[in-house]
Amino acid sequence: MSGVLLKAIIIVCAIMYYTAFVTCFFKNRAVHILSLSAWGAAFAANLIIVVNNYLVNGYVPFVSMFQVLTFLGVCYTPIYVYFSLFRDGKWMRPYFMFAPAFIMTGLCFMDAASVWEYPPALQSPWFVPHVLMYMIAYTMGFVAFLICVMSLFSKKKENKLKLEEGAYDCICIVFPFMTFGMFFGAIWANEIWGHFWSWDNKESWSLVTWLTYMIYLHFRRNNTLKKYATYIAMLGFVGIIITFFFVNMMGGMSNHTYSV
Repeated sequence: MSGVLLKAIIIVCAIMYYTAFVTCFFKNRAVHILSLSAWGAAFAANLIIVVNNYLVNGYVPFVSMFQVLTFLGVCYTPIYVYFSLFRDGKWMRPYFMFAPAFIMTGLCFMDAASVWEYPPALQSPWFVPHVLMYMIAYTMGFVAFLICVMSLFSKKKENKLKLEEGAYDCICIVFPFMTFGMFFGAIWANEIWGHFWSWDNKESWSLVTWLTYMIYLHFRRNNTLKKYATYIAMLGFVGIIITFFFVNMMGGMSNHTYSV
């Protein structure tokens, strides 16, 4: 697939996600169907990009930032299906629509035609589970952040409590998946570098992020500190952004940086 065609699909995908998000607030049945249809079209387009990344490069598309972000966008829809079916989370639909729309907007400004080398260090059975655990954690971290922001502006106590509970449900997924991601990463590091932990920038910030979410979970269970939990959850997402994006800007200061 040419770079121009791929970029066009990315733009259409972003537009469809935004269309789904905006129209999901209308009560009209026809508009409701339009919202779900746009969401389905966006997910299909997003999946096409992921499959193309795999076919063009010939490996699981987790090597470059472009590949990881396109896969991250795909994660939101199936995770929402899980939440709506098993965790009474249908009300979270706007957040699961807006998050991939925002990600696809960023992809519109990235190189969509690149073929990335698959370094020997990544050719490990721990590579996919390590990255996949973090992708699920980051997916839910973004949703939890959006819900936390909305809870700060909510005037009704009942609605505020609902939002806080929703953020808590999300972070109850973030924390274990982040834990497993770190665990698999440590095993992988020992396999290729001979040690479980090296305290480079990516590892250090991932630990800071993990500890922040652990503090959040402790605050949630303490009646005195619970009022601060939302702010701690938002700090956790700041940690995700630093770990995922800003460490890359430091170049060779980390062994974990993605190519753009």
